[in-house]
Amino acid sequence: MKILAIESASITASCAICGDGNLLGEYTLNHRKTHSEKLMPLIEELMNELELKIQDIDVIAVSEGPGSYTGLRIGAAIAKSLSFAVGIPIAGVPTTKSLAGNIFDSDKLIVPVMDAKAGRIYTGIYRWENGALTAVREQFPCNIDELIDILNGYEEPLIFNGDGSVNYKNIIEEKLNRAAYFAPNNFNYLHASTLASIGYEMALRGELIKASDFKPQYLRLSQAERNKE
Repeated sequence: MKILAIESASITASCAICGDGNLLGEYTLNHRKTHSEKLMPLIEELMNELELKIQDIDVIAVSEGPGSYTGLRIGAAIAKSLSFAVGIPIAGVPTTKSLAGNIFDSDKLIVPVMDAKAGRIYTGIYRWENGALTAVREQFPCNIDELIDILNGYEEPLIFNGDGSVNYKNIIEEKLNRAAYFAPNNFNYLHASTLASIGYEMALRGELIKASDFKPQYLRLSQAERNKE
């Protein structure tokens, strides 16, 4: 089974292809949010290098959100277009789960923190069980103080990653009622290879949808909608 993964929820523009759970190739750019210009050429170049055609792909894994409104729409448009073209099903992967998947630590709860600006964050709580990444609490929006109040109710050790864990590190260390662990910086970025791995596991469980049923999950109103309110 070959999975094409498309990551566009943040500044990262990334694509990857895995075959039966093994990474075949990946291209990643962390330079400006020019996904509309860069992402499709990256996908085409990767497929050319691997001597693959879109008809060789069995599943498209795409970051479903939360994240950048523009980035998510671009990723969704590419995934849906390719899916419609040749009838490939889609695995919509929660962005915070993909971020959490950068870390393998069976002894700690994994807490990805995405900075949503204006004092807000996107987060979730995950753990590895029997080789699979599972949600202790599905992704949700909040602020950092609300997250710490929630985490202080757990007894397990915690490891954080994501840009929000960097920006709010001092607050986390000050207010958490026990030691906090933080991932190395490279694990704070979204990677299509991680997305592909999670998409592969979803495909094995039959958690796939048609292109017509896929839509981004923003978790909050856009800036324009908030200004209007």
